[in-house]
Amino acid sequence: MSRKCAICGTSFPDSVAFCGNDGNLTIQELGPGATDARLGAAVGEYVVVAQIADGAMGRVYEGRHAKTKQRVAIKILHPDVAQDAVAVERFKREADTARELEHPNVVKIIDFGQTEDGSHFMTMEYLEGEELGHLVRRDGAMAQARIVRIISQLAVALDHAHSFGVIHRDLKPDNVFLVQSDAGDIVRILDFGSVKLQVETGAKLTAFGTTLGSPYYMSPEQAMGKQDVDSRTDVFACTAILYEMLTGKIAFEGPNVAQILMKIMNEQPTGPSLLGKGVPAGLDDVIDKGLRKDKSRRYGSVGALADGAVRAFGLSGASVDWAKKPQVEIAAALGATTPPPPRPFGVESLPPPPKTGTATARIPMAGRVPQPASMTSNEDDGLASPKKGLSPLAMVGLAVGVLMVLGVLGSVAAFFALR
Repeated sequence: MSRKCAICGTSFPDSVAFCGNDGNLTIQELGPGATDARLGAAVGEYVVVAQIADGAMGRVYEGRHAKTKQRVAIKILHPDVAQDAVAVERFKREADTARELEHPNVVKIIDFGQTEDGSHFMTMEYLEGEELGHLVRRDGAMAQARIVRIISQLAVALDHAHSFGVIHRDLKPDNVFLVQSDAGDIVRILDFGSVKLQVETGAKLTAFGTTLGSPYYMSPEQAMGKQDVDSRTDVFACTAILYEMLTGKIAFEGPNVAQILMKIMNEQPTGPSLLGKGVPAGLDDVIDKGLRKDKSRRYGSVGALADGAVRAFGLSGASVDWAKKPQVEIAAALGATTPPPPRPFGVESLPPPPKTGTATARIPMAGRVPQPASMTSNEDDGLASPKKGLSPLAMVGLAVGVLMVLGVLGSVAAFFALR
């Protein structure tokens, strides 16, 4: 592919943005028979100079400011999509939300409007790098230092958004863009079009795929069509993304949407330590908690999820601190530490010291082994405290005793039956 000067007509390689003869912008030349009327045309204050990507919703172009030559990305809805009021509202929300958040880990939106022919467009910062989805699909499981930096930055950005009451609702690897820098990846979250405000301020979006999110990363409450979606829906999606970075595999995979949703609502994926090479066993518990079906038993924030992952890797401190550290420094810290040993099966954290006259017992985590009916859950630490009545140990002893009595009675009955 090549580019041509709009003034003198000289052709240049596609990497040349300005004409060497007169300094004017060069416009991309498409292959034989291919045309695009927007190339060379003005969109707002920018000139469309090249195609970048084409998707179901719209096409993304490279643009240059007519005077300053600032490089931007211009997203324009396809004409048929622009006829859909829901799609247009989603497009507008994406622009409005990103501008309101103004966070270094959220893509910067510059302008939003309509072209002379009525098409809806959005101008945003030009990002050089690749989507996390492309990276994982191509390379599989990622280096642990890179994972720590990415999940930590995701947490910082999403906790910021959640503090505004903004829930993304459609997080997936393809909506996480990785900008390259000397320090390592810099996360930019894309597509806040499915956003929901906890205090709803605009028309609700109801189209499947707009409010529900992408099936692979959809929370159980989304899959069931519930309306009380909150920040823990983003926690679930981020945990699924973390799982994919650790293993190179999708947490909930199936041949069709129905089977994917059934798995999301009813199954837990295989622990990442069993699939990913060198993945600390402690991350199995982190993934388990982040993907719980009952949102009240998940991490309360993406920051808490990232903190759990950092600790499972054997690192100290909070994820917000690791988000700022260069990847080489994170790698060195990982190499100098030993991940904590895995907890006994089903034990999420050690119980507090027993009080005088009371008994405490470790029980399996919810989601793995059903809790006895006589136990009540403690949402803060995932443990359970016994109600009045028999302790778990006494219950086990009673059950064994009953089985022994039944065995003796059976033997006596058999003896008399043979006589």
